[in-house]
Amino acid sequence: MVHGAFLPFHCSPTNLFLQLKVTTAEFRGRWSALRVVRRLARRAVLWAFLRLVLRVPRIVFRPIHLLLLIAALAGVVVSPLRLSAQEIPLERCDVLPIIDVLVAGKHATFLLDTAATSILNLKSFTGVRSRDIRITSWSGTLATSAKEVTLGELTVGSTKLIGQKLPAVDLDAIGDACGRKIDGILGLDLIAKLGITIDLKRQTLHVRTLDDERAAKLGAEMQTAMHGCVAAFNESDEQTFGECLDPKIVLFTDHAERYGREQVTGYFRERYFHQTPAAKLEISEMAFHPVGEAMWYEYEFTIESAAGLLRGKGMAMCRKSDGRWRMASMHHSLETLEPTTAVQ
Repeated sequence: MVHGAFLPFHCSPTNLFLQLKVTTAEFRGRWSALRVVRRLARRAVLWAFLRLVLRVPRIVFRPIHLLLLIAALAGVVVSPLRLSAQEIPLERCDVLPIIDVLVAGKHATFLLDTAATSILNLKSFTGVRSRDIRITSWSGTLATSAKEVTLGELTVGSTKLIGQKLPAVDLDAIGDACGRKIDGILGLDLIAKLGITIDLKRQTLHVRTLDDERAAKLGAEMQTAMHGCVAAFNESDEQTFGECLDPKIVLFTDHAERYGREQVTGYFRERYFHQTPAAKLEISEMAFHPVGEAMWYEYEFTIESAAGLLRGKGMAMCRKSDGRWRMASMHHSLETLEPTTAVQ
């Protein structure tokens, strides 16, 4: 039997219908009708899959196995499709990194250069609105005539910049050197404006999305709330620490399973609270994955206590309710204890 608090949403037709109503209300006015329908369809697929899994006979799932399954499905099924559209493959012009962009709906090749400002190839943008300007180098000793070109629309990934004004000079020398026409340089100014990160190992470029911004904001908000909970743990403040826990929290370790706020608080009381010297918790969160008003993430922690130094890592979920973030699920996937005699 799977504990009810373990699922991101309860698997019943009635509760699924309520989830669909909430989703529709949450995204009304921000997404198109088509995107709302797609999101609802993905939730329906997830619900149907879980029903199928839970009905398969002779397969015994520990709750943590189902947790990991749901987390994987959440990443594949629930995530908005437009995120993958923001991963742009890097190409090469000889050894120089280049990407394909759209300028007024037409494909163009831009060189990536984090040490330059953005500039256009004058020969690629004839016939567009422009005016004469002068460009001065950083040393102030060199000036050259150029055009200032106004681009109606510049699209990188699925992000559009409207009415962008950029200088334009002859960049044919760069194209001749690497063997391919270069239509412009995407410099540090636009890289920062678009929130671009470059992964040279994977040879991809990622453009920040509204979902990225929301995830970062929720992650920072959740981490700030959890700082007070860590302080309460280190001070053995059971009441404040208990308020950090969801009433239906689930906790899994290599040797224990606890359900509900009282059991989880009792677990930490028995092992760490009111010791001399006081137990000290340090935790680091990473890899945030928001799902509605909940946040899945990975964590690493150490707890120094009278028994020794415990090191561990795992996956957890925090949920925001009544205007407050609370821990709803925690699973220590790995724990190692260094006895007190080994701790310096």
